Amino acid sequence: MSDDNNKKTFSVIPGLNMGLFAPKDLEQILKIINKYDVPAAKITSSQRLSVLGMDKGGMDELQKELEAHIRETPENGVTYVQACPGPKWCKFGIRDSLSLGRQLEKISMGKPFKAKVKVGVAGCRMCCTEPYIRDLGIFASKKGWTLVFGGNGGNNARIGDIVETGLNDEEVLALAQKCLKVYQEEANPHSRSARFMERFGIEAFKKQVLGK
Repeated sequence: MSDDNNKKTFSVIPGLNMGLFAPKDLEQILKIINKYDVPAAKITSSQRLSVLGMDKGGMDELQKELEAHIRETPENGVTYVQACPGPKWCKFGIRDSLSLGRQLEKISMGKPFKAKVKVGVAGCRMCCTEPYIRDLGIFASKKGWTLVFGGNGGNNARIGDIVETGLNDEEVLALAQKCLKVYQEEANPHSRSARFMERFGIEAFKKQVLGK
């Protein structure tokens, strides 16, 4: 994406989701970034890596060198997954948000979504990854996972609708895919999930994904 004021670019590096780096990988990534004399780098609000202020030619070369450190992303998958550290790394964590996040990253649909799909997974009810304002949000409690759909944190913000509570890992993954399938099939072109849910309604949505 270009900044017309200085003709420079910034780019979010794909495949570095959930803000989780092995120290040795981070060291290698930093070596590559320093090689190209990147003016600035930033961990974004979506827990991804952004490099700032490069010209396009340099950016293309940088991304080629980073390929070894970037996971493959499904062609028709979610835009990104935000996940908190979970119980292994956080004293408040109840359920394994990172493991669930990795499985959600692998979701691949038969065709592209109507618009970008952002996912937030939180390992406790504190919801540090903001699942209530993500297209697909999931957070943990002692009773299991709660799945929220249709949130948005943009300039037309919306709190997502609670679809179901008390889910185990297999159940929440299956329900997430059902929700995304209905959104894919029923949403208008270019419509984010928040606008889709305002039009479609939570009761009709639950009837399709839960059979209630």
